[in-house]
Amino acid sequence: MKNSFFNIDPDDKVSDSLKKALVSEIDTLRNTFEIVTLFVSHFFSTAQEVINPDKPKDESK
Repeated sequence: MKNSFFNIDPDDKVSDSLKKALVSEIDTLRNTFEIVTLFVSHFFSTAQEVINPDKPKDESK
């Protein structure tokens, strides 16, 4: 018995709406990771300043 669901969506090409949705999801993940990275790096930098307030800052960055 042949499965009729195989005829709904062809295997040889992907629809444009699926491509746009996939790119949108990837962009959302990339932006989320960027925000998390910025938050975590600033958080640890601030925590280090609180722990060692007398330590001079490294100006070579």
